[in-house]
Order: sequence, then structure tokens, then C-alpha cells
Amino acid sequence: MRRLLLCLLLVSSPAFAEDAKPKSEGEYGGVQPGVTKPPEAGKKAKKPPPKGTLSWIGFEAKDGGSTLFFQSIAPFEVSQRVDGNALVVSLSGVSKLGGNTWRYIDTRFFETSLSKVVPKKKGKGIEIRISFKNAKDVGQGSVRTATEADGFYYAYLSFSGTGTPTEAPAATPKDAEK
Repeated sequence: MRRLLLCLLLVSSPAFAEDAKPKSEGEYGGVQPGVTKPPEAGKKAKKPPPKGTLSWIGFEAKDGGSTLFFQSIAPFEVSQRVDGNALVVSLSGVSKLGGNTWRYIDTRFFETSLSKVVPKKKGKGIEIRISFKNAKDVGQGSVRTATEADGFYYAYLSFSGTGTPTEAPAATPKDAEK
């Protein structure tokens, strides 16, 4: 009897299956700088994380290079140093890892010089250790910071395909109009 009831429920309400569409492979479902996601139906908007929290680490491979971005509610400082076969990025002004920011990012399968991004709390700040696919590509990235339309502060770290810094895109008057 229970099985019959369960089958009837599943057959009679296909809306459940339509609402839960899985993301296709390669489709990014994370934070997009400057874009605020509207709250899901029936739920309240998420409260922003407290000051001093690194709320997101994002990665994007594009044009043969890659960009990492770090998101927080308040400004923070970024410094870089090469340590052996890795680039160590120190973030001061943030001391807590929020949400899933403690997880590493595996970038081996993208067409980029980066291999792995590992965040961890270090003293009064956050340290991000970036590994490269080839030792010859180890180098500092180009840094750009901005407070975006969503109210969050972002630090962008850009790399060309060979691991050398790329120019961070400059804001144009057309961008300001959007």
C-alpha cells in the first residue's frame, strides 16, 4: 500500500522533478562578482557574513589564462610571494574562512597554468597557496581590487596562460554606465 501511495505521489507531481534540474557539466553555480542572487522562493535573503570573513574564493579560466577572486564584506590587503614551486597569497584584514572557503580548488582540468588553490587560516590572516602545473610558470599574478555593485569587496588575481601576470581589465566609461 505504501509503495502504491509513493508511486502515485511521484507520478502525480512532476513539478518536483522539473524544479530540481542538475547543473550541466562545466556550468558554474557559484558567486559571480557584482551579482546578488535573489532569495529562493519562500526563503529570506541571506545575511551577509561578519566583517573579517573571507566569504568566497572563485576561479575562472578564460582566454588561455585564469582569474582567482576573493570576496569579503569589507576591504582587505593582498600580498604575494613565491615559495618554491608555489605562489603564496596572504590576505590581511580577513581572519575567518566562511562557508566553503576552507575547501581547496582543483584547477588541473582547465586550460590554465594553475593546478590547485589551497586556503587556510594563518595567524591573523588567511593564506592561499597556489600550485602550478609547471614549475617554470610559477609567478605572481596581477592584482586588482574593487567594491562591486553587490556591496562586496573583491580582490582579483589574474594570470596569463604561461603563469606570467596579465593586465587586469581597466574600467571603461561604458562599464560605468551599465
